This record gives sequence, C-alpha cells and structure tokens, in this order.
Amino acid sequence: MEDFQLRPSGGRLYLRPKTVKPCKTCGEPTGRNYISCKECYNTIENLWLMDWNELIAKKDIISGSEDEKLLAEVIVEEIDKYSWTIVDSAMKIIKCKTCGSELGGGDVDCPDCSFAFENLWAYDMDAMNQGNMTGNEHAIRVGRWVIRYPHRQKRIMVESWKFSMPILITGKLPTTQLAQFLKKVFDEDNFDLSNKIYQNFEEAYLDVVSNTKNKRT
Repeated sequence: MEDFQLRPSGGRLYLRPKTVKPCKTCGEPTGRNYISCKECYNTIENLWLMDWNELIAKKDIISGSEDEKLLAEVIVEEIDKYSWTIVDSAMKIIKCKTCGSELGGGDVDCPDCSFAFENLWAYDMDAMNQGNMTGNEHAIRVGRWVIRYPHRQKRIMVESWKFSMPILITGKLPTTQLAQFLKKVFDEDNFDLSNKIYQNFEEAYLDVVSNTKNKRT
C-alpha cells in the first residue's frame, strides 16, 4: 500500500484583485495580455512569485543566484513535496536539457517537456480531494500554463483562457455548463468576447445570449 501523500496548498499569500478592471497599460481586462503586457503579467504571475519569494527568503537565497537555480533543481526532482506554485516557479527557472526552453514549456514534440508537464497534474487531483486546492486554483494553474506557452496549444484554446484569466484571478469559477457554453462560443467564433470586461462568467453568458438573440429577431 502506498504511503499517503499530503499535498501542501499554494497561492494563498497573494492579495488578489476583487474586481476585473481595465489594465492601465494595455486597456484590456487586467490579466488578459499576460505575454505582452507587464501589468497583466504581474497581476497573474504575482500569485506564484509571492510563494516563491517567501521560500527563498526563508532559505536566505538571493533571487537570480546560482543557489536559487540549485533549489529549483531539487524541487523539480521532488515535486510531490511542494505546492503547485512552488513547482511551477521552479520549472520556470530550469531549462530543459533537450530543447533549452523553460522546463515543460518547449515544443510539443519535446519528450522531456511533455513528460515534465504531464507529471504535474496528479498533485491537483490529490490536493483537491484533500481540500488543499480549490477548483479556481486548478483553473488558474491550467490557464497560466496555456497562456505562458501558447505555442503548445491550439489558438482557440489560448484565446479562451486569455478571456478567462482576468475573471479567474478574482476568485470566480464558471459552472461546467457555463464553461461548455463559452467554449462553444470560441469554437464557433460567432461572438467577440475579446475586449469586453465582465465581472463573472454569468455576465458573459447573458451578453452572448442577449446579443445573438437580438441578431436573430
């Protein structure tokens, strides 16, 4: 019988935004342009950085140092001992020995990146079952992996996660039915959700239904 593995929680230090607001830099919902806008990037990434900075401070390690890289290598070898934010942060520091990209973020045909990526998700299942990870936290983790490494996913998936992240970072989570509805909107590409600001997924649903209904009448 395997030993019980308690999964530590993560992402609880960062004081998240409570509402979705226009980004002061790019003008779109804050968090949407994670790759291209510094403020959007920080709004999402600080959830990870707060945990990582606390860890290296406790270990008296300087950010950007060789000791930080060595710590990241240890964490990647022992991912079961650490939270999702710490593991993801470590993988950002480590370069894949095969392709040279951030570990897990290389091209889809890189076997080492694919292996590292696939190994991440047992934590989420265990942690959610143990009450140490919320559905919202799981969604944010998935979303960050998609928008940080968009070359690994289909364009429609990337666009749907870019849409979702500003809402998710405020703590909201769509129901399964709403998620399926919005996925269909992106798949069919018949309604532009890209530049609008919604405080929750229900607002987006009502906007789509109202406007597509008006077009039919």
